[in-house]
Amino acid sequence: MKYPIRQAAAWSLLASCCGALALQPASAGAQDEQPPFVVTPGQVVDRMLTLAKVSAGDVLIDLGSGDGRIVIQAAKRFGARALGIEMNAALVESSRAAARREGVGERARFERADALATDLAAASVLTLYLSAELNERLLPRIFAAMRPGSRVVSHDFAIANWAPDRTEHLNVPEKNNGRGGESVIMLWVVPAQAAGRWRGTIGEGPIYHTFEFSLAQQFQFLDAGLHGPGGAALAFGASLSGGRVTLQLPAQDKIAPGEVRAHIDADVMTGVWVSQDGAAAAPFRARRIAARPDLY
Repeated sequence: MKYPIRQAAAWSLLASCCGALALQPASAGAQDEQPPFVVTPGQVVDRMLTLAKVSAGDVLIDLGSGDGRIVIQAAKRFGARALGIEMNAALVESSRAAARREGVGERARFERADALATDLAAASVLTLYLSAELNERLLPRIFAAMRPGSRVVSHDFAIANWAPDRTEHLNVPEKNNGRGGESVIMLWVVPAQAAGRWRGTIGEGPIYHTFEFSLAQQFQFLDAGLHGPGGAALAFGASLSGGRVTLQLPAQDKIAPGEVRAHIDADVMTGVWVSQDGAAAAPFRARRIAARPDLY
């Protein structure tokens, strides 16, 4: 996984990616794979962007941008820089014209390109209204390119077996040509790569305690074990949201049970340990010493 870059640099990277994509003609095969254009109801657009907590500091990419409404709203209402990727050339042109009319032509951009070939590295928010099959094919690209803590929001279609962090159901009168229906909005937060065996330290200077633990990971879900002298791993609770990890550590030697709240940056965790009773706190740091956890 890649890690945070400055927002301005992200927009520069996005612009260069757009230029490269614009030079690539869409293949007939890629066009055949695209789902038909179905308008995302305004109520759903608003909720998708709100659920993702889009702000002026974000770079949003909308795959299958259709008439451009998600991109334009992200730029106009939330101040984000946004890019729409769409295969239909007429929709791309009409979206550009709509962005200019709304006064966000510089912040809301549109390119004719293949959603499955789009570089997602610059995106802090990714919005989708595609299909179950296309979402599944996007999954490895999301994990390869998007930074921990980035948000992915999909309308109606799940992303393979990746469980959403949050799901909302909306009654939408506009849906089904005005007949009404339910929309499902799903939010995921891209998790850091936490799996492996780690060596951690609680405290600093002359007073510190060193220990080893392992984390096994499936998407944002963790199994954790504390390694003792005999080699067996004592299970403990752990959770992950983006790059933020929480460890519910049991008692160790002279260390009382407590909670670690830390941030993962590549192979390093940094944060704080707080005793279970809140009476003590100390710096926490850990380094990954093996890519594979030692739990099973």
